Amino acid sequence: MSIRLKLIISYVLMTIIPIGLFIIFLHLLFHLFLNNIEEMRDFYQVEDGAVEAFFYDELAAINELKQIALTEPNELLKKSLIEQYEAVLEHRQVKIIVRRDGHIVGSSPPEVSAILNQLPAHRLASNQQSMNHQGHLGEGDQSWLFTGTDFYFDDESEGSLYFAIDVEPVDSFLTNMIPIVVAGFIVAFLLTNALITYVISKHLIQPLKKLHVSAGEIAKGNLEKQTDIVRRDEIGDLARAFEEMRLQLKKSIEIQNKYEVNRKELINNISHDLKTPITSIKGHVQGIIDGVAKDQNKLEKYVQVIHVKASEMDQLVDELLLFSKLDLNSIPFHFDHVNVYDYMIDIADSFQDQYEDITFQKDLQINPNTLIHADRNQLYKVFSNLIANSIKFMNKENKEITLSSSIKNEAVTISVSDNGQGIHQQDLPFIFDRFYRAEASRGSDQGGSGIGLAIVKQIIDAHQGSLGVESKMDKGTTIYFTIPLTAAKDNRVMESKE
Repeated sequence: MSIRLKLIISYVLMTIIPIGLFIIFLHLLFHLFLNNIEEMRDFYQVEDGAVEAFFYDELAAINELKQIALTEPNELLKKSLIEQYEAVLEHRQVKIIVRRDGHIVGSSPPEVSAILNQLPAHRLASNQQSMNHQGHLGEGDQSWLFTGTDFYFDDESEGSLYFAIDVEPVDSFLTNMIPIVVAGFIVAFLLTNALITYVISKHLIQPLKKLHVSAGEIAKGNLEKQTDIVRRDEIGDLARAFEEMRLQLKKSIEIQNKYEVNRKELINNISHDLKTPITSIKGHVQGIIDGVAKDQNKLEKYVQVIHVKASEMDQLVDELLLFSKLDLNSIPFHFDHVNVYDYMIDIADSFQDQYEDITFQKDLQINPNTLIHADRNQLYKVFSNLIANSIKFMNKENKEITLSSSIKNEAVTISVSDNGQGIHQQDLPFIFDRFYRAEASRGSDQGGSGIGLAIVKQIIDAHQGSLGVESKMDKGTTIYFTIPLTAAKDNRVMESKE
Protein backbone atom coordinates (compact mmCIF):
# COMPACT_ATOMS: atom_id res chain seq x y z
CA MET A 1 0.00 0.00 0.00
CA SER A 2 1.44 3.37 -1.01
CA ILE A 3 2.10 6.15 1.49
CA ARG A 4 -0.34 8.37 -0.38
CA LEU A 5 -3.15 5.86 0.10
CA LYS A 6 -2.20 5.42 3.76
CA LEU A 7 -2.39 9.18 4.30
CA ILE A 8 -5.78 9.37 2.58
CA ILE A 9 -7.09 6.55 4.78
CA SER A 10 -5.69 8.27 7.88
CA TYR A 11 -7.43 11.52 6.95
CA VAL A 12 -10.71 9.68 6.44
CA LEU A 13 -10.31 7.93 9.80
CA MET A 14 -9.51 11.26 11.45
CA THR A 15 -12.95 12.42 10.31
CA ILE A 16 -15.05 9.28 10.73
CA ILE A 17 -13.75 8.06 14.09
CA PRO A 18 -14.37 11.35 15.97
CA ILE A 19 -17.89 11.47 14.52
CA GLY A 20 -18.47 7.87 15.57
CA LEU A 21 -17.16 8.54 19.06
CA PHE A 22 -19.28 11.69 19.26
CA ILE A 23 -22.39 9.72 18.29
CA ILE A 24 -21.63 7.20 21.03
CA PHE A 25 -21.12 10.10 23.42
CA LEU A 26 -24.47 11.61 22.43
CA HIS A 27 -26.06 8.22 22.95
CA LEU A 28 -24.75 8.20 26.51
CA LEU A 29 -26.00 11.74 27.01
CA PHE A 30 -29.39 10.72 25.68
CA HIS A 31 -29.64 8.05 28.35
CA LEU A 32 -28.59 10.64 30.91
CA PHE A 33 -31.28 12.96 29.56
CA LEU A 34 -33.85 10.19 29.90
CA ASN A 35 -32.88 9.83 33.53
CA ASN A 36 -33.16 13.59 33.95
CA ILE A 37 -36.64 13.57 32.38
CA GLU A 38 -37.88 11.66 35.40
CA GLU A 39 -36.81 14.55 37.59
CA MET A 40 -38.55 16.98 35.19
CA ARG A 41 -41.72 14.90 35.35
CA ASP A 42 -41.69 15.24 39.11
CA PHE A 43 -41.00 18.99 38.89
CA TYR A 44 -43.84 19.63 36.45
CA GLN A 45 -46.01 16.91 38.02
CA VAL A 46 -46.43 15.12 34.71
CA GLU A 47 -47.41 11.51 35.22
CA ASP A 48 -47.20 8.71 32.68
CA GLY A 49 -49.85 9.24 30.05
CA ALA A 50 -50.58 12.78 31.26
CA VAL A 51 -48.86 14.61 28.43
CA GLU A 52 -52.11 14.97 26.44
CA ALA A 53 -53.82 16.35 29.53
CA PHE A 54 -51.03 18.90 29.84
CA PHE A 55 -51.46 20.01 26.26
CA TYR A 56 -55.23 20.12 26.34
CA ASP A 57 -56.23 21.18 29.87
CA GLU A 58 -53.52 23.72 30.56
CA LEU A 59 -53.52 25.20 27.07
CA ALA A 60 -57.28 25.37 27.15
CA ALA A 61 -57.11 27.30 30.44
CA ILE A 62 -54.53 29.69 29.01
CA ASN A 63 -56.61 30.29 25.89
CA GLU A 64 -59.72 30.94 28.03
CA LEU A 65 -57.91 33.59 30.05
CA LYS A 66 -56.59 35.23 26.85
CA GLN A 67 -60.12 35.30 25.48
CA ILE A 68 -61.41 36.87 28.71
CA ALA A 69 -58.65 39.50 28.43
CA LEU A 70 -59.88 40.47 24.99
CA THR A 71 -63.63 40.31 25.62
CA GLU A 72 -64.14 40.95 29.31
CA PRO A 73 -60.88 42.42 30.56
CA ASN A 74 -62.33 43.69 33.87
CA GLU A 75 -62.97 40.06 34.91
CA LEU A 76 -59.22 39.69 35.31
CA LEU A 77 -59.42 42.07 38.24
CA LYS A 78 -61.42 39.52 40.21
CA LYS A 79 -59.12 37.60 42.54
CA SER A 80 -61.41 34.58 42.60
CA LEU A 81 -61.12 34.14 38.81
CA ILE A 82 -57.35 34.30 38.90
CA GLU A 83 -57.18 31.85 41.81
CA GLN A 84 -59.48 29.48 39.90
CA TYR A 85 -57.14 29.36 36.95
CA GLU A 86 -54.04 29.31 39.13
CA ALA A 87 -55.35 26.12 40.66
CA VAL A 88 -55.37 24.59 37.18
CA LEU A 89 -51.91 25.83 36.14
CA GLU A 90 -49.90 26.01 39.35
CA HIS A 91 -49.06 22.30 39.54
CA ARG A 92 -47.47 22.67 36.08
CA GLN A 93 -45.27 25.49 37.40
CA VAL A 94 -47.18 28.06 35.29
CA LYS A 95 -47.70 31.47 36.93
CA ILE A 96 -50.39 34.07 35.98
CA ILE A 97 -49.44 37.76 36.02
CA VAL A 98 -51.97 40.60 35.41
CA ARG A 99 -50.61 44.10 34.93
CA ARG A 100 -52.62 47.38 34.84
CA ASP A 101 -50.94 50.65 33.83
CA GLY A 102 -47.55 49.13 34.57
CA HIS A 103 -48.49 47.80 38.03
CA ILE A 104 -49.18 44.25 39.06
CA VAL A 105 -52.79 43.54 39.98
CA GLY A 106 -52.93 41.51 43.16
CA SER A 107 -49.95 39.90 44.83
CA SER A 108 -47.25 38.77 42.41
CA PRO A 109 -45.92 35.23 42.65
CA PRO A 110 -42.82 35.30 44.87
CA GLU A 111 -40.94 33.15 42.41
CA VAL A 112 -41.23 35.81 39.67
CA SER A 113 -41.24 39.00 41.67
CA ALA A 114 -37.50 39.49 41.08
CA ILE A 115 -37.86 39.40 37.31
CA LEU A 116 -41.13 41.33 36.81
CA ASN A 117 -39.27 44.42 35.68
CA GLN A 118 -37.97 42.38 32.70
CA LEU A 119 -41.45 41.95 31.26
CA PRO A 120 -42.00 43.97 28.08
CA ALA A 121 -43.95 47.21 28.29
CA HIS A 122 -47.48 47.64 26.96
CA ARG A 123 -47.30 48.18 23.22
CA LEU A 124 -50.86 47.75 21.97
CA ALA A 125 -52.05 50.75 20.02
CA SER A 126 -55.61 52.00 20.47
CA ASN A 127 -56.58 50.99 16.98
CA GLN A 128 -55.15 47.42 17.32
CA GLN A 129 -57.19 44.46 18.48
CA SER A 130 -54.38 42.57 20.28
CA MET A 131 -50.62 42.39 20.81
CA ASN A 132 -48.84 39.18 21.84
CA HIS A 133 -45.49 38.80 23.62
CA GLN A 134 -43.19 35.87 24.24
CA GLY A 135 -39.64 35.44 25.42
CA HIS A 136 -37.26 34.35 28.15
CA LEU A 137 -36.68 35.82 31.59
CA GLY A 138 -33.77 35.03 33.83
CA GLU A 139 -32.28 36.23 37.10
CA GLY A 140 -29.57 34.27 38.87
CA ASP A 141 -30.56 30.64 39.06
CA GLN A 142 -34.14 31.40 37.94
CA SER A 143 -35.16 30.88 34.34
CA TRP A 144 -38.63 31.45 32.89
CA LEU A 145 -40.36 31.30 29.51
CA PHE A 146 -43.28 33.66 29.13
CA THR A 147 -46.10 34.51 26.75
CA GLY A 148 -48.39 37.51 27.07
CA THR A 149 -51.21 39.55 25.56
CA ASP A 150 -51.78 43.34 25.70
CA PHE A 151 -55.30 44.73 25.98
CA TYR A 152 -57.26 47.67 27.43
CA PHE A 153 -59.52 47.61 30.44
CA ASP A 154 -62.99 49.10 30.20
CA ASP A 155 -61.73 52.42 31.55
CA GLU A 156 -59.10 52.53 28.75
CA SER A 157 -56.26 51.77 31.12
CA GLU A 158 -53.44 49.63 29.75
CA GLY A 159 -53.58 45.95 30.61
CA SER A 160 -51.34 42.94 30.06
CA LEU A 161 -51.82 39.24 30.81
CA TYR A 162 -48.69 37.05 31.16
CA PHE A 163 -48.12 33.35 31.67
CA ALA A 164 -44.66 32.34 32.91
CA ILE A 165 -43.40 28.75 33.18
CA ASP A 166 -40.39 27.80 35.26
CA VAL A 167 -37.80 26.18 32.93
CA GLU A 168 -34.90 26.20 35.36
CA PRO A 169 -34.46 22.36 35.30
CA VAL A 170 -34.37 22.26 31.51
CA ASP A 171 -32.15 25.32 31.29
CA SER A 172 -29.82 23.91 33.93
CA PHE A 173 -29.60 20.59 32.12
CA LEU A 174 -28.82 22.23 28.78
CA THR A 175 -26.40 24.69 30.39
CA ASN A 176 -24.46 21.83 31.95
CA MET A 177 -24.69 19.43 29.03
CA ILE A 178 -23.77 21.70 26.12
CA PRO A 179 -20.21 22.34 27.39
CA ILE A 180 -19.85 18.63 28.06
CA VAL A 181 -21.02 17.81 24.53
CA VAL A 182 -18.65 20.34 22.97
CA ALA A 183 -15.76 19.27 25.19
CA GLY A 184 -16.49 15.62 24.45
CA PHE A 185 -16.38 16.22 20.70
CA ILE A 186 -13.14 18.20 20.98
CA VAL A 187 -11.52 15.55 23.19
CA ALA A 188 -12.65 12.74 20.85
CA PHE A 189 -11.38 14.66 17.83
CA LEU A 190 -8.01 15.50 19.41
CA LEU A 191 -7.44 12.01 20.82
CA THR A 192 -8.33 10.35 17.54
CA ASN A 193 -6.13 12.66 15.48
CA ALA A 194 -3.28 12.37 17.97
CA LEU A 195 -3.47 8.57 17.97
CA ILE A 196 -3.70 8.24 14.18
CA THR A 197 -0.97 10.83 13.69
CA TYR A 198 1.27 8.94 16.15
CA VAL A 199 0.65 5.61 14.40
CA ILE A 200 1.23 7.04 10.91
CA SER A 201 4.29 9.03 11.94
CA LYS A 202 5.75 6.01 13.73
CA HIS A 203 5.02 3.90 10.65
CA LEU A 204 6.93 6.40 8.51
CA ILE A 205 9.66 7.63 10.85
CA GLN A 206 10.94 4.28 12.18
CA PRO A 207 12.08 2.94 8.77
CA LEU A 208 13.62 6.33 7.98
CA LYS A 209 15.55 6.10 11.22
CA LYS A 210 16.77 2.65 10.19
CA LEU A 211 17.91 4.09 6.86
CA HIS A 212 19.66 6.89 8.76
CA VAL A 213 21.48 4.34 10.92
CA SER A 214 22.47 2.32 7.84
CA ALA A 215 23.73 5.49 6.14
CA GLY A 216 25.79 6.26 9.23
CA GLU A 217 27.30 2.76 9.19
CA ILE A 218 28.17 3.13 5.51
CA ALA A 219 29.76 6.50 6.26
CA LYS A 220 31.90 4.71 8.86
CA GLY A 221 32.91 2.13 6.28
CA ASN A 222 30.72 -0.69 7.59
CA LEU A 223 28.98 -2.20 4.57
CA GLU A 224 27.77 -5.34 6.32
CA LYS A 225 24.74 -3.87 8.10
CA GLN A 226 21.51 -4.53 6.20
CA THR A 227 18.52 -2.16 6.33
CA ASP A 228 16.07 -5.01 7.14
CA ILE A 229 13.10 -2.99 5.82
CA VAL A 230 10.48 -5.03 3.97
CA ARG A 231 7.56 -2.88 2.86
CA ARG A 232 5.40 -2.42 -0.22
CA ASP A 233 5.37 1.35 -0.48
CA GLU A 234 7.62 4.24 -1.40
CA ILE A 235 9.77 3.75 1.70
CA GLY A 236 10.13 0.08 0.78
CA ASP A 237 11.28 1.13 -2.71
CA LEU A 238 13.73 3.55 -1.13
CA ALA A 239 15.00 0.83 1.22
CA ARG A 240 15.47 -1.61 -1.66
CA ALA A 241 17.33 1.04 -3.68
CA PHE A 242 19.44 1.83 -0.61
CA GLU A 243 20.18 -1.86 -0.06
CA GLU A 244 21.10 -2.28 -3.73
CA MET A 245 23.40 0.75 -3.43
CA ARG A 246 25.02 -0.82 -0.34
CA LEU A 247 25.58 -4.11 -2.14
CA GLN A 248 26.95 -2.38 -5.23
CA LEU A 249 29.24 -0.26 -3.08
CA LYS A 250 30.37 -3.34 -1.20
CA LYS A 251 30.98 -5.14 -4.48
CA SER A 252 32.92 -2.20 -5.93
CA ILE A 253 35.08 -2.02 -2.79
CA GLU A 254 35.71 -5.75 -2.99
CA ILE A 255 36.69 -5.36 -6.64
CA GLN A 256 38.88 -2.41 -5.72
CA ASN A 257 40.55 -4.45 -3.00
CA LYS A 258 41.01 -7.29 -5.44
CA TYR A 259 42.55 -4.89 -7.95
CA GLU A 260 44.83 -3.62 -5.22
CA VAL A 261 45.93 -7.17 -4.44
CA ASN A 262 46.39 -7.82 -8.17
CA ARG A 263 48.34 -4.59 -8.50
CA LYS A 264 50.69 -5.60 -5.73
CA GLU A 265 51.01 -9.04 -7.27
CA LEU A 266 51.68 -7.47 -10.66
CA ILE A 267 54.40 -5.30 -9.16
CA ASN A 268 55.96 -8.36 -7.56
CA ASN A 269 55.69 -10.35 -10.82
CA ILE A 270 57.07 -7.51 -12.92
CA SER A 271 59.85 -6.92 -10.41
CA HIS A 272 60.75 -10.59 -10.68
CA ASP A 273 60.37 -10.65 -14.48
CA LEU A 274 62.48 -7.52 -14.88
CA LYS A 275 65.07 -8.47 -12.34
CA THR A 276 66.00 -11.73 -14.10
CA PRO A 277 66.85 -10.23 -17.53
CA ILE A 278 68.42 -7.15 -15.95
CA THR A 279 70.63 -9.36 -13.81
CA SER A 280 71.58 -11.39 -16.86
CA ILE A 281 72.29 -8.27 -18.89
CA LYS A 282 74.38 -6.77 -16.09
CA GLY A 283 76.32 -10.01 -15.71
CA HIS A 284 77.13 -10.33 -19.40
CA VAL A 285 77.98 -6.64 -19.71
CA GLN A 286 80.28 -6.95 -16.69
CA GLY A 287 81.84 -10.02 -18.32
CA ILE A 288 82.58 -8.04 -21.45
CA ILE A 289 84.05 -5.19 -19.38
CA ASP A 290 86.19 -7.60 -17.38
CA GLY A 291 87.47 -9.22 -20.58
CA VAL A 292 85.85 -12.60 -19.94
CA ALA A 293 84.68 -12.67 -23.57
CA LYS A 294 88.15 -12.70 -25.06
CA ASP A 295 87.41 -14.23 -28.40
CA GLN A 296 84.93 -13.02 -31.03
CA ASN A 297 82.58 -16.00 -30.71
CA LYS A 298 82.18 -15.58 -26.99
CA LEU A 299 81.66 -11.85 -27.38
CA GLU A 300 78.96 -12.41 -29.96
CA LYS A 301 77.31 -14.94 -27.64
CA TYR A 302 77.31 -12.42 -24.79
CA VAL A 303 75.86 -9.73 -27.04
CA GLN A 304 73.21 -12.16 -28.27
CA VAL A 305 72.14 -12.94 -24.69
CA ILE A 306 71.98 -9.23 -23.93
CA HIS A 307 69.83 -8.68 -27.01
CA VAL A 308 67.44 -11.50 -26.09
CA LYS A 309 67.00 -10.29 -22.52
CA ALA A 310 66.49 -6.70 -23.68
CA SER A 311 63.86 -7.96 -26.15
CA GLU A 312 62.08 -9.79 -23.31
CA MET A 313 62.00 -6.59 -21.30
CA ASP A 314 60.75 -4.64 -24.28
CA GLN A 315 57.99 -7.21 -24.88
CA LEU A 316 56.97 -7.04 -21.23
CA VAL A 317 56.69 -3.24 -21.38
CA ASP A 318 54.67 -3.49 -24.61
CA GLU A 319 52.28 -5.95 -22.97
CA LEU A 320 51.78 -3.65 -20.01
CA LEU A 321 51.11 -0.66 -22.25
CA LEU A 322 48.72 -2.66 -24.42
CA PHE A 323 46.83 -4.00 -21.44
CA SER A 324 46.53 -0.53 -19.93
CA LYS A 325 45.17 0.93 -23.17
CA LEU A 326 42.72 -1.93 -23.63
CA ASP A 327 41.57 -1.56 -20.05
CA LEU A 328 40.90 2.16 -20.65
CA ASN A 329 39.27 1.50 -24.05
CA SER A 330 41.79 3.89 -25.59
CA ILE A 331 42.81 1.60 -28.48
CA PRO A 332 40.63 2.07 -31.58
CA PHE A 333 39.54 -1.12 -33.35
CA HIS A 334 39.44 -1.13 -37.14
CA PHE A 335 36.94 -3.82 -38.04
CA ASP A 336 36.83 -5.27 -41.51
CA HIS A 337 35.56 -8.36 -43.33
CA VAL A 338 38.20 -11.04 -42.73
CA ASN A 339 38.38 -14.36 -44.61
CA VAL A 340 38.97 -16.75 -41.70
CA TYR A 341 40.24 -19.61 -43.86
CA ASP A 342 42.98 -17.56 -45.57
CA TYR A 343 43.81 -15.63 -42.39
CA MET A 344 44.46 -18.80 -40.35
CA ILE A 345 46.66 -20.29 -43.09
CA ASP A 346 48.75 -17.08 -43.06
CA ILE A 347 48.95 -17.24 -39.25
CA ALA A 348 50.12 -20.87 -39.28
CA ASP A 349 52.73 -20.20 -41.96
CA SER A 350 53.95 -17.05 -40.22
CA PHE A 351 54.49 -18.74 -36.84
CA GLN A 352 55.95 -21.83 -38.50
CA ASP A 353 58.67 -19.66 -39.98
CA GLN A 354 59.22 -18.01 -36.61
CA TYR A 355 59.40 -21.25 -34.58
CA GLU A 356 61.15 -23.86 -36.69
CA ASP A 357 61.41 -26.37 -33.83
CA ILE A 358 57.62 -26.55 -33.45
CA THR A 359 55.23 -28.34 -35.80
CA PHE A 360 52.13 -26.29 -36.69
CA GLN A 361 49.11 -28.21 -37.91
CA LYS A 362 45.86 -26.89 -39.41
CA ASP A 363 42.37 -28.34 -39.02
CA LEU A 364 40.08 -25.90 -40.86
CA GLN A 365 36.51 -27.27 -41.05
CA ILE A 366 35.05 -24.16 -42.62
CA ASN A 367 34.14 -22.89 -46.05
CA PRO A 368 37.08 -21.11 -47.74
CA ASN A 369 34.79 -18.06 -48.16
CA THR A 370 33.84 -17.78 -44.47
CA LEU A 371 33.90 -14.15 -43.32
CA ILE A 372 33.95 -12.54 -39.90
CA HIS A 373 33.92 -8.92 -38.80
CA ALA A 374 37.28 -8.42 -37.06
CA ASP A 375 40.35 -6.25 -36.57
CA ARG A 376 43.23 -8.10 -38.25
CA ASN A 377 45.98 -6.56 -36.13
CA GLN A 378 44.26 -7.13 -32.80
CA LEU A 379 43.31 -10.68 -33.83
CA TYR A 380 46.96 -11.32 -34.62
CA LYS A 381 47.81 -10.32 -31.04
CA VAL A 382 45.36 -12.96 -29.84
CA PHE A 383 47.13 -15.69 -31.80
CA SER A 384 50.52 -14.33 -30.79
CA ASN A 385 49.68 -14.45 -27.08
CA LEU A 386 48.05 -17.90 -27.27
CA ILE A 387 50.90 -19.43 -29.25
CA ALA A 388 53.58 -17.76 -27.09
CA ASN A 389 51.78 -19.08 -24.01
CA SER A 390 51.70 -22.61 -25.47
CA ILE A 391 55.37 -22.51 -26.41
CA LYS A 392 56.33 -21.26 -22.95
CA PHE A 393 55.00 -24.42 -21.31
CA MET A 394 56.07 -27.04 -23.86
CA ASN A 395 57.70 -30.04 -22.12
CA LYS A 396 57.70 -32.62 -24.93
CA GLU A 397 60.50 -33.41 -27.32
CA ASN A 398 58.16 -33.23 -30.31
CA LYS A 399 56.39 -29.92 -29.87
CA GLU A 400 53.09 -29.53 -31.70
CA ILE A 401 50.53 -26.74 -31.99
CA THR A 402 47.26 -27.21 -33.85
CA LEU A 403 45.12 -24.36 -35.21
CA SER A 404 41.51 -25.45 -35.67
CA SER A 405 38.31 -23.79 -36.85
CA SER A 406 34.68 -24.82 -37.17
CA ILE A 407 31.24 -23.22 -37.40
CA LYS A 408 28.56 -23.59 -34.78
CA ASN A 409 25.58 -21.51 -33.66
CA GLU A 410 26.13 -18.70 -36.20
CA ALA A 411 29.74 -18.21 -35.10
CA VAL A 412 33.25 -19.37 -36.00
CA THR A 413 35.04 -21.30 -33.24
CA ILE A 414 38.82 -21.02 -33.42
CA SER A 415 41.10 -23.02 -31.14
CA VAL A 416 44.82 -23.23 -30.38
CA SER A 417 45.89 -26.64 -29.02
CA ASP A 418 49.27 -27.80 -27.77
CA ASN A 419 50.82 -30.96 -26.33
CA GLY A 420 52.47 -29.16 -23.46
CA GLN A 421 52.43 -29.73 -19.71
CA GLY A 422 48.80 -28.68 -19.23
CA ILE A 423 47.11 -26.60 -16.54
CA HIS A 424 45.82 -27.76 -13.16
CA GLN A 425 42.03 -27.99 -13.00
CA GLN A 426 41.84 -25.59 -10.04
CA ASP A 427 43.60 -22.93 -12.12
CA LEU A 428 41.37 -23.17 -15.23
CA PRO A 429 38.59 -20.79 -14.03
CA PHE A 430 41.13 -18.03 -13.36
CA ILE A 431 43.63 -18.11 -16.22
CA PHE A 432 41.86 -15.22 -18.04
CA ASP A 433 41.77 -13.04 -14.91
CA ARG A 434 43.98 -10.02 -14.73
CA PHE A 435 47.49 -10.68 -13.37
CA TYR A 436 46.71 -14.31 -12.60
CA ARG A 437 49.56 -16.80 -12.97
CA ALA A 438 49.14 -20.48 -12.31
CA GLU A 439 51.66 -22.17 -10.07
CA ALA A 440 53.17 -24.01 -13.02
CA SER A 441 54.31 -20.72 -14.52
CA ARG A 442 56.04 -19.25 -11.49
CA GLY A 443 59.46 -20.69 -12.14
CA SER A 444 62.24 -18.33 -13.04
CA ASP A 445 62.58 -19.93 -16.41
CA GLN A 446 58.90 -19.65 -17.20
CA GLY A 447 58.19 -16.12 -16.03
CA GLY A 448 55.49 -13.88 -17.27
CA SER A 449 53.44 -10.89 -16.20
CA GLY A 450 50.18 -12.85 -16.06
CA ILE A 451 48.42 -10.42 -18.42
CA GLY A 452 48.82 -12.18 -21.77
CA LEU A 453 45.55 -14.13 -21.52
CA ALA A 454 43.83 -11.11 -19.97
CA ILE A 455 44.75 -9.17 -23.12
CA VAL A 456 43.30 -12.01 -25.20
CA LYS A 457 40.03 -11.81 -23.28
CA GLN A 458 39.73 -8.05 -23.75
CA ILE A 459 40.30 -8.33 -27.50
CA ILE A 460 37.79 -11.17 -27.92
CA ASP A 461 35.22 -9.27 -25.83
CA ALA A 462 35.64 -6.32 -28.19
CA HIS A 463 34.78 -8.72 -31.07
CA GLN A 464 31.51 -9.75 -29.31
CA GLY A 465 33.02 -13.22 -28.80
CA SER A 466 33.64 -15.63 -25.95
CA LEU A 467 36.59 -17.61 -24.55
CA GLY A 468 37.01 -21.11 -23.19
CA VAL A 469 39.74 -23.55 -22.14
CA GLU A 470 40.21 -27.30 -21.84
CA SER A 471 43.32 -28.92 -20.40
CA LYS A 472 44.74 -32.15 -19.04
CA MET A 473 47.96 -32.40 -17.13
CA ASP A 474 50.88 -33.75 -19.24
CA LYS A 475 48.51 -34.02 -22.22
CA GLY A 476 48.15 -30.45 -23.37
CA THR A 477 45.86 -27.43 -23.40
CA THR A 478 43.26 -26.12 -25.85
CA ILE A 479 42.15 -22.50 -25.72
CA TYR A 480 39.25 -21.60 -28.01
CA PHE A 481 37.29 -18.49 -28.82
CA THR A 482 34.23 -17.65 -30.92
CA ILE A 483 33.53 -14.71 -33.23
CA PRO A 484 30.10 -14.17 -34.88
CA LEU A 485 29.80 -14.71 -38.62
CA THR A 486 29.07 -11.74 -40.87
CA ALA A 487 26.62 -13.68 -43.09
CA ALA A 488 25.81 -16.96 -41.37
CA LYS A 489 23.47 -18.38 -44.02
CA ASP A 490 26.09 -18.12 -46.77
CA ASN A 491 29.11 -19.09 -44.71
CA ARG A 492 27.95 -22.17 -42.82
CA VAL A 493 28.64 -25.31 -44.90
CA MET A 494 29.34 -27.61 -42.03
CA GLU A 495 28.69 -27.60 -38.33
CA SER A 496 30.91 -29.41 -35.91
CA LYS A 497 29.51 -31.90 -33.48
CA GLU A 498 29.63 -31.19 -29.76
